Amino acid sequence: MEKRDRYTSLIWAGFGLYIAYEGYTLKLGTLSDPKSGFLIFWAGLTMAGLSLLLLLQTFWPPDDKEKRRGIWEGVQWSKGVKLMGGLLLYALFFKWMGFILSTFLLLIFLFKGLEPQKWKVALTFAVVTIAVCYVVFGVFLEMQFPAGLLGGLLNR
Repeated sequence: MEKRDRYTSLIWAGFGLYIAYEGYTLKLGTLSDPKSGFLIFWAGLTMAGLSLLLLLQTFWPPDDKEKRRGIWEGVQWSKGVKLMGGLLLYALFFKWMGFILSTFLLLIFLFKGLEPQKWKVALTFAVVTIAVCYVVFGVFLEMQFPAGLLGGLLNR
């Protein structure tokens, strides 16, 4: 860690404490009945706490390996580009294909294309993820998902 990290961590810690103070002035409420400042207060405290952790890390000497390694060394750019492309296609075709089909294809792409998994694992996790999301958001929270191409099959 460099000396400039000490200064920036102190600046961000101060900013986090300021956010926490502003949240406190908006009234916190309780966990079961949060008021408008509740989330702001805790976000500010979290920000200040993480900044202070960075400040503490600046006092330990870095490993030799960490000194020699470049910041962009080892970054797999192709995975990031594939991920962004997959998410863009997902957003473009979501309404037309529907929640179930588009999400299934996205998850298969993620499980097989980015981090290759066995087909059994990829299919199982894709189906389980869609089922859990559908039950939580569609059944319990009563959100409506676009039916898309499967709309005719599901409404019979």
